[in-house]
Amino acid sequence: MAGALNRLVGAFRSLVFNATAGVREERVIRYIMNEMRKGKPYDDIMQEHYVVNHTTPHMRARLVENPTIVRGIEDQLAGRRYAYTVDYAPVKKIEGRD
Repeated sequence: MAGALNRLVGAFRSLVFNATAGVREERVIRYIMNEMRKGKPYDDIMQEHYVVNHTTPHMRARLVENPTIVRGIEDQLAGRRYAYTVDYAPVKKIEGRD
């Protein structure tokens, strides 16, 4: 009887731990995506205290495989590839404006 109870408690503990780990991972992913939308590089975000304190090294290594994060990295790369700055000084000089 005690063995069955121990197995039941172990199964329940495992279920609760896995559920909370999933919630924690989702919150970290949401944080990473919000920071990436602000323009922070992925590598910098992964070193921030929030991410380090709420994940294990193994979890951080796996995060880069998450499809949401992959899309975020792709969006950042595409944005930087096509981003450019415009210097309006020559245009203003030709038009006689300062």
